[in-house]
Amino acid sequence: MKCIAYISRTPTSDRSVRMPTGLSDIISVSRKHNPQSQITGIISYREGQYLQIIEGPYAEVDKLMAKIAADPRHEDLWVFLDGPVEKRSFDSWAVNVFDFVDQNALLNTFVENHMSVLTGFDDYQKSRIQPFIDIKQSDAVLEKHYEDKDLRLLAWPDLNTVSQPQLVMNLCIKLTKKPYPFNALVNSGEFGTPHEVTQMIRAFDQSGLLSITESEPVKEQIVVEKKPNKFYGAIKKFLGMR
Repeated sequence: MKCIAYISRTPTSDRSVRMPTGLSDIISVSRKHNPQSQITGIISYREGQYLQIIEGPYAEVDKLMAKIAADPRHEDLWVFLDGPVEKRSFDSWAVNVFDFVDQNALLNTFVENHMSVLTGFDDYQKSRIQPFIDIKQSDAVLEKHYEDKDLRLLAWPDLNTVSQPQLVMNLCIKLTKKPYPFNALVNSGEFGTPHEVTQMIRAFDQSGLLSITESEPVKEQIVVEKKPNKFYGAIKKFLGMR
């Protein structure tokens, strides 16, 4: 299964105003054809732009995206996500108009599933997606994604390309020996602020260097009391030590 997500601008009218001309037609056509193609997703319009997310079989998604790219109702089209997915974020949505205020649980699912892509945008890309997805709040969602997980490095990054090589090296050492809880990394303060730790972990994850597993439950250590040694007890008694 595949997911494609894009942002496009609506054409400028005679009065130099961008209006969602043809949105109702897009919705009606989608509702008619997408169920038989097993395509789900959402479309939203804000501030002169469309955001659309489509999910489904590879061939069907690519075919639909080719039609959208050739549609004159879309300008300055930017595909920011194009790749395989294990599960749908909008399972029961046959490409409907989406109100992110009322349906934020579905949006959060999409954001969590594609966090490594969304947090890698530059300032211009963030400004385009900001009306739909608040990237400024993404750190909190990303931190929640790693919460209660054990992390281990599969390989070291190129330290010549990072901004804080010594800090990153220290973190690499910590994560190379054995799986280490993300919560403990954040709470220790040893590797910077929670934001810095989260961003370094995200960079490892985005580069395919990170193994993420569920944290093992903490096992209670059973203290076994040693029985007194009879021989040494006898010696102490003989020497008057007790």
